[in-house]
Amino acid sequence: MRVESCKILASLLALFSVSTFAQTFSLEGGVNYFLFDLQKEIAISPYGGVGFEMELSDYTSGYLQGSYSYLRLKNNSDFHGLHQFIGRAGIEVFDCLGVGISLAGVRGNNATPAAENYMLSSSESEFGWNFRLKLNLLKFEKFTLGTKFYYDKIWTQPKNSHLLQAGIFLSLG
Repeated sequence: MRVESCKILASLLALFSVSTFAQTFSLEGGVNYFLFDLQKEIAISPYGGVGFEMELSDYTSGYLQGSYSYLRLKNNSDFHGLHQFIGRAGIEVFDCLGVGISLAGVRGNNATPAAENYMLSSSESEFGWNFRLKLNLLKFEKFTLGTKFYYDKIWTQPKNSHLLQAGIFLSLG
């Protein structure tokens, strides 16, 4: 029972901090679609995320967004899959178009001892930039339902990684 009390307290603190520092909180879900070379290596996979927004002026707002995905690999048998987290921060204009920076972190879920030879077995993280398109479909007094599209260009070597995330969101606030 004590663990449940801690979970409830942590949830209430999270809600309080969101209402104090951010004007809106959103839950998101959708799919990851990798472009170019990674399209051959990684299957389309679902993601879940949370977002926070704060109005900066009449026409601009700032956003923070984080998402988690478990990526299935098409060809590599040394890993079961990859854990991916993407964090984004940016500026949005007219409650629709945004641009910002991204941080992508990936860690391999090892399937064989040979996987230890890859850098992915101990985590990789890279920065990049993102574009965001937000379309509000239904807007009520306290709730908004819509779609979000993110295009991320992550500065990986030897080539940049390109990711498209498309999903729906429910925004509170």
